Amino acid sequence: MTKRLILIVTIVCAYLGSFAQIGFPQQNPQQNPEGYPEEEATPTRNKDISVDSMRKQLEAKKDSIIYNATYIKFTKEEYLRDSIKLFPLDTTTQDFHRINPLKDPEHPTMNLGVFGAAYRPMLFEPRKTIGFDMGYHFFDLYMKNPEDIRYFQARSRYTELAYASPFGGRQEELFHVLHTQNIKPNWNVGAYFGKVGSEGYYGTANIRETAFSILNANLWNWYQSKTKRYTLLANATFNTIRAYETGSILNDSIFREPTVVDPLYEQTRLEDDAKHQVRNNSVFIKQFLNIGKQKLLDSGEVTLPTQRVSHAFTYNTQKYFFRKETPDESGLLRNYYLYADSTSDSTRLNHIINEFNYSFYIRGKRISLLKNELKLNVGLQHDYYNYKQYRSSRSFQNITLKGSLNYHFSDKAGLDLDVQQIFQGENAGDFLYEANSEIKLGKNAGKILLGVYSQNQSPWLVFEKQVTNHHRWDYNFDRTKTQSASFAYLNPKIRLQAKAEYFLVTNYLYFRNLAGDIVPDQLNSDINLLKLSLRKDFKFGKFTFANYLVYQKTDYESIIRTPEIYTFHSLYMHQDFFKVLKTEFGF
Repeated sequence: MTKRLILIVTIVCAYLGSFAQIGFPQQNPQQNPEGYPEEEATPTRNKDISVDSMRKQLEAKKDSIIYNATYIKFTKEEYLRDSIKLFPLDTTTQDFHRINPLKDPEHPTMNLGVFGAAYRPMLFEPRKTIGFDMGYHFFDLYMKNPEDIRYFQARSRYTELAYASPFGGRQEELFHVLHTQNIKPNWNVGAYFGKVGSEGYYGTANIRETAFSILNANLWNWYQSKTKRYTLLANATFNTIRAYETGSILNDSIFREPTVVDPLYEQTRLEDDAKHQVRNNSVFIKQFLNIGKQKLLDSGEVTLPTQRVSHAFTYNTQKYFFRKETPDESGLLRNYYLYADSTSDSTRLNHIINEFNYSFYIRGKRISLLKNELKLNVGLQHDYYNYKQYRSSRSFQNITLKGSLNYHFSDKAGLDLDVQQIFQGENAGDFLYEANSEIKLGKNAGKILLGVYSQNQSPWLVFEKQVTNHHRWDYNFDRTKTQSASFAYLNPKIRLQAKAEYFLVTNYLYFRNLAGDIVPDQLNSDINLLKLSLRKDFKFGKFTFANYLVYQKTDYESIIRTPEIYTFHSLYMHQDFFKVLKTEFGF
């Protein structure tokens, strides 16, 4: 009996002693892995603390994780075609102030100076597309398309709020909110809402206050199976643009002679009832399935498949409206073909795309160097179109064969070949053949980029057929052929980028003036155009002097209206305040 009593007392003492060690660890606060200093234990606190309280303290310490921007990564559909590639958020101040897409230094536009107004590229930048195209691209930069959607990998909820407005006025106001989160580690969802409002320069008070309005909204879903073999992308995009049209002011000498009234109150040709309204909405669903062996790199963040099949479905609707409730008395709008007392023009397009692709990869054993890597991709795309313009309506389809071959000879040289050919349908005969090569000269020597392409493009709808209140034509133009070759040298170490491009364009389409009105026309001669661009940044301590220069020369300057010389310069200083606030300011 005595032995049993001694054993029970010993066990109870050992049990209570173990609680004392758990509740009050005697370690140096600087050695705490969580970084939180601990208070020194005292006999008084040892008597008052409970077992549940000690357990809560321990569990709280284990779950204390501090998240920052490095835990939020994103990707796009184009970076998921071959593998899973993730990129960190850009938390720098580089180009933070460039909120207006019309003011991109390397892709300048000709516009009316207001966010939301119609524009066209200032430099010669032909569109590399084939097939049916309505040709209404004067609002493209304001829209969010399915390929623009960012998909996130977020360990915690991520919300982004932005508001921008100029000092001393409300000429342009921009606001957007983005929220995304991972429902599961392999399942991300999110939403985006953006609103832009801009004031006008002339016209009535109604136009000056709400001249342009842009609304963008997106919903997206990104799901991956736990084995990384199956990927599902889905998004919905909504774009609405409203733009008042003033038709310019009647007083065309306002900048040469003194005016009687304030310039803001100059009379415009069109009243405040003339406006454009554009809607562009899409639903996009794409699925990837990896077949055979696959390799995971960077802790599973990068997946390299051996074979992959994919299917993409897109449903896009485009609507272009122009409204004016009263007749135009200034003579700007002519030829009232449909309505004599008002204008109500509309063009609608429904576009359905189904695309199937199969990819096959051959890689060497040393994946990190990408030596002897071969990728072959073949695809078939079916397009169905239905457009309506007044009482004119058409439905047709195209079938396009796609193929690409990518071969990396080593980690310093690679060749990419891409083929697109419409072999059946309304635009059969359109094609785009392209070849690009990258040669890395060394870490300090930079790299060389070579590129050539040949394009055969059907005429846009805006050139061939228009049935509106003020324009009516029905033409049958030849396809436009574009041949191009380019050479580029990049050296990030010395902040240098130089590029030379040559274009040969046949059957170029354009608009010309005919007795004060515009009509489409086609040039039967070949157009030669040489484009040289140079970007060089100089850094002097905290100061940076950025420069971008472009020289263009063509033998048909009256047809292709682009400047011969274009330059952009920026001088700014970088300064850190309080060691954490990074600031750049300059001219």
